[in-house]
Amino acid sequence: MSILGEMYEGVRQGRGRVALIGGPVASGKTSLLGRLADTALESGAVVLQAIASDSERDLPFGVLGQLVQSPAVPAGAADEFAALLEAGATTLAGDPGAARQHISRAVAAALLKLSRTAPVVLVVDDLHHADEDSLHCLLFLMVRIRSARILVALGERTSDRSVGPAFDAELVRLPHCRRIRLTTLPADGVVELVTGELGADAARLLAPAYHELTGGNLLLVHALFEDHRTAGGPAEPSPGFAFRNAVLSCLRSSGPLALDLAAAVAVLAGAADADRAADLAGAGTDEAVRVLGDLEAAGILAGGRFRHPAGAAAVLEAIEPGRRARLRRRAARLLYEAGAESRSVAEMLVASEDLDEPWVATVLRSAAELALAEDDVEKVVRYLEPMSRLGDDAQRVAVTTLLADAEWRVSPVAAERRIRALAADIGGVANGPGPLRHLLWHGEAEEAVEGFGKQIENTGMSLDAEALCLAVACTHPALAARLPVPARAAGTRPVPSGTVVDTQWRAARILKAVLRGRYGDNVVVAVEQILQSTRLADATVQPLTFALRALMYAGSTDRALPWCERLLEESAKRRAPAWQAVFSALRAEIAVRQGGLPAALEHGAKALALISASSWGVAIGSPLASMIRARTEMGAHEEAEALIAQPVPAAMMRTVHALPYLYARGRHHLATDQVYAALRDFMAAGELMTAWGIDLPALVPWRAGCAEAYQRIGDRAKAAELVDAQLNLVSESNSAALGATLRVLANTHELADRPPMLKKAVDEIQAGGDRLELAKVLADLGRTHHELNETSRARMVVRRAWHVAQDCRADAVCRELQPHMSAEDLKPAGVPGETDRLALLTSAEYRTAALARHGYTNREIARKLFITVSTVEQHLTRTYRKLKVGNRADLPAGLEPTVAGTA
Repeated sequence: MSILGEMYEGVRQGRGRVALIGGPVASGKTSLLGRLADTALESGAVVLQAIASDSERDLPFGVLGQLVQSPAVPAGAADEFAALLEAGATTLAGDPGAARQHISRAVAAALLKLSRTAPVVLVVDDLHHADEDSLHCLLFLMVRIRSARILVALGERTSDRSVGPAFDAELVRLPHCRRIRLTTLPADGVVELVTGELGADAARLLAPAYHELTGGNLLLVHALFEDHRTAGGPAEPSPGFAFRNAVLSCLRSSGPLALDLAAAVAVLAGAADADRAADLAGAGTDEAVRVLGDLEAAGILAGGRFRHPAGAAAVLEAIEPGRRARLRRRAARLLYEAGAESRSVAEMLVASEDLDEPWVATVLRSAAELALAEDDVEKVVRYLEPMSRLGDDAQRVAVTTLLADAEWRVSPVAAERRIRALAADIGGVANGPGPLRHLLWHGEAEEAVEGFGKQIENTGMSLDAEALCLAVACTHPALAARLPVPARAAGTRPVPSGTVVDTQWRAARILKAVLRGRYGDNVVVAVEQILQSTRLADATVQPLTFALRALMYAGSTDRALPWCERLLEESAKRRAPAWQAVFSALRAEIAVRQGGLPAALEHGAKALALISASSWGVAIGSPLASMIRARTEMGAHEEAEALIAQPVPAAMMRTVHALPYLYARGRHHLATDQVYAALRDFMAAGELMTAWGIDLPALVPWRAGCAEAYQRIGDRAKAAELVDAQLNLVSESNSAALGATLRVLANTHELADRPPMLKKAVDEIQAGGDRLELAKVLADLGRTHHELNETSRARMVVRRAWHVAQDCRADAVCRELQPHMSAEDLKPAGVPGETDRLALLTSAEYRTAALARHGYTNREIARKLFITVSTVEQHLTRTYRKLKVGNRADLPAGLEPTVAGTA
């Protein structure tokens, strides 16, 4: 404005001037011309103003007419101008050149005459839209005003060439013409503007983002102010209605080609470049480069894309839907033919809803696979869903299965509904392994299993089909009888090791063998090979869970724990709540098997919270069983009852998930003195297990449960018979299951015969790592010593049982032990300074003292540690002296056995 002010002062002194103000759209040209006009008016000048319009480009003398018909023109001059224009219009039809010359001379003479009475300022905005006749008149005048009090101020868009090269060339030659180039506001200019509008505090927060979103475009900045106020003054920019309208206004002001190119950029998104945008808009590349450059300079675009998605959205919404779809189809083909990344092409295709061309399916499938690799389930569904409605039945089944696999991560019930909807749509059952897996999860799969069996009979047993048959035998044994029996031997697999189907086959085969008790010492190695070589994916969730269960049921729960936690952590990172739920349920079961009752509750509750009960399908029995067991052992019987009251699918009772559920419910009934209800539950589990050929005590020790119930009603013989049968089925390598069986077996024997069996059970359970079962067996051993009047031993073992039970939060065991304990015994295991005192012991003294602390005689200690009785006595004497205690009854409760096979 200071430059224009100086020019105007020169005009007032008789030095005529021409100012050509250029800049991108919304850079402030109109505002600047308006301020000049206001200043000139205030100083007494005659100000004539005109705004050229593209719609009046063909109207002869349209701009000139606006100027000379301005209210600011004195009355006499106005009449003269009107007469000139009227005469010119008449002459123009006969001799346009002569008319133009005549009017130009007359208007120039009149304005020069007017300038003798007062300075004259002519303001023309959007000169690039002016008609040719008016441009000729203006040029004629500008050449003759060097010594007149006339200022001509013209506004045009930078780089717009519609004014014409001849006009430009003539202006450049005028010594009294000055070009003024405007740009968008720099960052500090936006700060100043925001400070003035919203205050300094808001400017510190918003100005950088405002500049980023607008590139300093004044119209856009002011639109953001309006949206800011509408939104109630948020702490972040909120481009809304005003911003979107401002973007459209800038584009419309820039001409039709700008709108077309902007639409192309919006459709192409990040894949836009000048060539592609020009091709899509139907423009020449050179012209596209110029217009796109203008839009960059105006702050609309940056780096070939809109500065904010709201701008692109505004442009796309302004396009008629049919044209928008056609643009997207053309954009998709352009990108496809250029070899663009499949997801960019897929976005165009899905938005266009035109998927008829043969290459489309390949692109969408590729894009879905890339999205799946990034765990973006939403995009997988977006790309595959349109395909699921196309093609023949086989193609639709294949695509829908992929879609359901991905959706299962988030909502298993939605995946199952998709499979059922497909079956209804194609008029039959989707019989392949993929669809069947989803139906099995929810239990109601009898018809699908029948169809799958017939399909195998017709087409033969593929490895994929064989893997599924093995999996059905592990999870739905009742249905497995309706399928062909896989007979393939190890080493005859027709696919390379490490493929997904090979992993499914091996994991199911191992678990099936474990459930039937037909596994050898190498089972842990075989399972860990699967866990080490298998990446977590949709198709590997089940084999990984099979591998973890095989470890648990083979007595290696401690080996399953780190793998489960690793898979649980990965599931969370990859935003797959259903995977998390499955591994949380397994983690809860591991916690129960290790006696970690609070952990079992935590992970069980998490499993149930991550996905809905309907999404759990028949597998809901697993987390519920762990939580019921934990609540029961913690003595929280009302909470356990509430869990039992939760509805479960009827189909669950025909799957392996019924077994831990029935056993947990039976334990609750037994703990609440509902002995016959407990027996019914244990027997129901047993009938299913024997009928299915998976009578494995490590899975569910139903006979031991029955034996405890029969002991409660006084039938020791029946109890002994059942637990003897269980002992014959327990693998000697499964220490936890063997120890638990020995505990129940010991209680069916005469009192005097129990201690050796219970001590053997302690050793096995200690090795197996089940702290809850250890607390129970120690409690039984302590009571046995008490009934045998072995008071000192009873006290030590009961104290040990109490502290282990407390560590497990097994309140039910603690309550049973309380009558046998003194106030001294009830003190916490750890006391201040105890760890420091125990550190004084040698390793040999520690091992000896720990066994003595837990009730072993000197002779038994000698046998366990392979030392003499005399050496045991010497170790104990030194230990008493170092710990300052009088006898073994006073040894600290913190002493824990540290050698394998000791309690």
